[in-house]
Amino acid sequence: MESHLESSAPHVHSAFEWEAEDDNEELVMYRNPAFRVEGGMRECLNGKRELSFPQDEVWFIMHGHAQLRRDSGEVIDIRPHTLVHFKEAWSGKAFIDETLRMSYMRCLGGLSEVTPVLHDVIHAGPLNDWGAVSQRILGISHKAGILLSRSDPPRRAESGVWTCTPGTWRCEVKSDEFCHFVAGSSFYTHDGGEVIEIKPDTLAFFPAGWKGICEVRETVRKAFMIR
Repeated sequence: MESHLESSAPHVHSAFEWEAEDDNEELVMYRNPAFRVEGGMRECLNGKRELSFPQDEVWFIMHGHAQLRRDSGEVIDIRPHTLVHFKEAWSGKAFIDETLRMSYMRCLGGLSEVTPVLHDVIHAGPLNDWGAVSQRILGISHKAGILLSRSDPPRRAESGVWTCTPGTWRCEVKSDEFCHFVAGSSFYTHDGGEVIEIKPDTLAFFPAGWKGICEVRETVRKAFMIR
């Protein structure tokens, strides 16, 4: 795994290769204390585990298998390439029969009696047309995706799948964003000059206020969460 944690947008390549070390079950890649945002990668070993989420949290499963049983009775099966959005005050148990590793982000969100879950992020569809990107520079990139969850304002806690076709455009990030890219190729060039290469299995956190140019060379697809 290749890590760039001091980047303007902290990121790692080949996130699926990450393994916890020295009994540390978590690698925190990004924090924004002002908005109670945190993200990175986490490992959960085999066995029964109590789960509780005081705020919204998204998991993108990279490895393993488990059954989640919410205290309300809801049962969720998770496996690699599952995106699950735990809503505020979620509590229950995880029965893990194969060690879980996931990328994650948490932020302020909202309550829900149903846990949004999307399996097979790489192939999930159909995608909804989200139109062309604004601030185009070269070509016309088109966006499409699946909205998994979005809380009522002012707590956005939006998650889902996003795709974008080739083209070059101005990128201005307004809220902290978790991006786990699963397909495609692109380059993000920060206004300060840093170039960030995006390829399949790049996990990146773009902080609010990040500005630069995005060049999509091959249609990209990512699991995302926006604060």
